[in-house]
Amino acid sequence: MNILYTLFIEDGKKIIREELYFYLSPIALAYWIMYDGYSVSQQYGLLICTDNFSVLDVVRLINILKIRYDLNCSIHYSISQSQKKKKKKKKKKKKKRMSTTNLY
Repeated sequence: MNILYTLFIEDGKKIIREELYFYLSPIALAYWIMYDGYSVSQQYGLLICTDNFSVLDVVRLINILKIRYDLNCSIHYSISQSQKKKKKKKKKKKKKRMSTTNLY
């Protein structure tokens, strides 16, 4: 089996293993950023999309990036389009149940 596959997939789920520290070269990081990253602003630098990883895995990645490359990283939550649609549907259902006097 491919070493990269075993580093990122376990039981069909995306994960980040501690061993990634040894495999995440500057070139590998550049490819990851080109594939799953984008520039946010000069203030915040760039963002790597980690939506399919658990919070624990993202923290593990932050630790790897901090220790190996001395990068300052943080977690920023984003609401995906599908989550936004679900919230809109819930709002509509709530409006139907509420009396018009409670709406503003």
